Amino acid sequence: MRNSRFKLLAVILVFLFLGLSEACSIIKHKETRTVPKPEARVSQREVIEPEEQPLVEADQALASGQYAQALDIYKTQLGLKPENKKIQAAARGALEEIKKKADEARSQKHYSLAMDGYLLLLENFDYFSHLISDLSFNSKEIEQYLKECRLENYLAQIDQSLKAKKYEQVSSLLQEALKANPGEPRLKKQIEKLLVELKSSGDRSLADLDFARAGWHYGLAKKNWSKFKSYTSSLPFKLEDLDSGLKTCSQQLTNQGLVEYRKGNLKGAISIWESILTFDPDNEQIKKAISTARAQLQQIKG
Repeated sequence: MRNSRFKLLAVILVFLFLGLSEACSIIKHKETRTVPKPEARVSQREVIEPEEQPLVEADQALASGQYAQALDIYKTQLGLKPENKKIQAAARGALEEIKKKADEARSQKHYSLAMDGYLLLLENFDYFSHLISDLSFNSKEIEQYLKECRLENYLAQIDQSLKAKKYEQVSSLLQEALKANPGEPRLKKQIEKLLVELKSSGDRSLADLDFARAGWHYGLAKKNWSKFKSYTSSLPFKLEDLDSGLKTCSQQLTNQGLVEYRKGNLKGAISIWESILTFDPDNEQIKKAISTARAQLQQIKG
């Protein structure tokens, strides 16, 4: 009886062992089975036909701000196919975009940038207007915008130069601006501001007994008076006031030079007298005094 029980228990143990082995095998099989990866989607590149390539390049140039390059491409393509509606439409869009960007720059007071856009449109307008008749602007409009931007740009530069006390640069800018805008009230106002500032600076230097600097300011004011004579009627001083200031400075420096000359300080005398020539370059008396002092200095040196 006991043997039968042992046999039965052995059979049960064998079955249990076999069952556990099978289960482990199944689990292991599941763990090691590779799951197939989903097939990668291959993105299809957009195919660009050869005849479309120039238009794509023009569009890229336009997007990157290379407006002249874009227009050159359209001109080339229209030269080959002047009746092609697609090319005409693309060129029209480019011209309108350039106009829009120039208008935006003008409204934001970026006048140099606006001028670049308007000038490019004006240079190419005749060519494109013969092939594209429905543009939203005309050449007269662009010319007017360009003129306005140039004036505003001049006024901005003049104002900056005045603040930096670059008076000779201010004078040059005013002359350039007046050629295109004669009688412009805002330019007249800047001329008056320049002359008043020069006269005031001369007065301050004269009060400080800095005769050389005062003379330079008076001299430059007189020089600009002659350049802008027709714009001086509203000034709070006369040309005679500048002449009077120049005479005072010249006389004071002449006397200072004589003092040094009599002391035997020839170099000092020459230096003082040369400062007179910076605002009174035609003073023959001073030129002669300088020449005499230099000759004496040369004799001393032997």
